[in-house]
Order: sequence, then C-alpha cells, then structure tokens
Amino acid sequence: MRRVIACVALLCVAAVLPVAAQDGPGPISWIAFNKSMPGKSRDLIGMTIEEDGPMYDGLMKDGTLLAWGIAIPITHRLDDQWNFVLWANMADWSKIGELQAGFEKMFATRTPEKMAAMQMAAREATVEGAHHDWIVRYQVMRQSTEVMPRYINVSYYTAKPGQDLTAYYKKNIAPVYEKLLNDGAIAGYGMYTQELHGEPGWTHIGWYTSVDLGATDAVNQAFESSFTEDQMTEAMSVMDWSSHKDQVLLIVHLGGTPQE
Repeated sequence: MRRVIACVALLCVAAVLPVAAQDGPGPISWIAFNKSMPGKSRDLIGMTIEEDGPMYDGLMKDGTLLAWGIAIPITHRLDDQWNFVLWANMADWSKIGELQAGFEKMFATRTPEKMAAMQMAAREATVEGAHHDWIVRYQVMRQSTEVMPRYINVSYYTAKPGQDLTAYYKKNIAPVYEKLLNDGAIAGYGMYTQELHGEPGWTHIGWYTSVDLGATDAVNQAFESSFTEDQMTEAMSVMDWSSHKDQVLLIVHLGGTPQE
C-alpha cells in the first residue's frame, strides 16, 4: 500500500498569491506555546484574548502583523509539551521589533496591581516552565480569503543531510494542494522552516487548513490518485520518514475577525 505524503502547519490569513510568485523568503511567524493546568484551558484562552488581544488587533490594523490567532490540539500524544499555541505573522524581523515594542507599550499602561493580578492568574492557569517560542520562516504560504478555516492539519518532517525538502515540496506537493485549494476542498496550505535554529525533531513543517475535518478524505484521495511511485521514491530519499508525525489543531480565535 502506498504511503500518502500530506505535508501540512500554521496559518496566515492573507491574499491568495500564486506559489510561483513567492521566489524569495516568505513572512516570518513568531509562535508561542504554553500548557494549561487541568481544567484551565478556557481560562488561558479567554485571558489571552481579553488582555492581549486588543494589542495584537491594533498591530494588525497598523500593518505590523499580517495575522494572529490561537489554536489548541485535538489530537494528543504521550510526549505533548503544550496544549495552547498563539501565532503572530509578520513580513520581516523589523516587524518583530515592532511587536516587542507593542508588548512594552501594553505593559507600561498596566498598574502594578494589574500586573500582579495577571501574573497570579497566569501562574494558576499554566504549567510552570512550559512556555516556549519558535521563530519560523514560511517557504510556501497560500490562504483563501473566501472562507474562514477552523482546522489546521500539521506535519513535522526532517530533511536528510544535503537534501532540499523545500524544493521537493514546491515541485511535488504544492501543485496537489493548489488544485485542492482552487476546488474549495481546503482553505490554505504551506510549509515553513526554522528561522532561529535549534528546535529538535524537525527541519520542515507543512500544513493545510480546512473548514471541516472531511477535507482530510479529499486530501488523502488527491495524493493517492496523483502521486507516482517515482515521486514516492524521491520523497523517501529527501526526508527521514522515521521522524515524521502529524497533528490536528482546532482554531479557537482568529485576530481581526468577528468572533461568535
């Protein structure tokens, strides 16, 4: 039975542009992970949206951020170290500096009493030492503006030494996803790599977004029907399949959009 490669990861709500038009580096994403205490996930989500959301939304309005949002995993592993992820997408490193300035300005407006209360609420809602961050660079990023995605299918890959997994993705994976996107089966797709290096277990993360989980069937069928044995053989030559793993995330908030 042929294995289907469904390269999939994190989301940017942006205008749809042809993959071929993105020849240079794509946007950067700052991704913050955390782990909530048992029964406190809603508290962590609500606190982030209420207290930090206006700052993120303001940075979207002034063009600092391209997008931001929050998601939680709905598939879990024994070695999970997080159950909450917030991402903020921006054009380049200068915008990361502006994001940092946004935090500093926000903190400066809070009284010492407010800061102490928020620190206490954060300690009660999160596992100590669980917070960590990634800075990643999108190599491919395509997202529809016609639909609001609800799920993110994520896949982790490790390129073999000297192999160009990004080029393989653009040549073999992206065209299949592009057709699925044009057909309305998925809401977006892409791949990113480590901008700040040192994260263990992966070199590339791929993703696709969807409105419902039924899109997974369409994705699997598309790869089963279109992928050749030569493409599968080449895939095994450029990536370490033993390090591959998948995850499904539920988007619980998209910045700059009306929330129910």
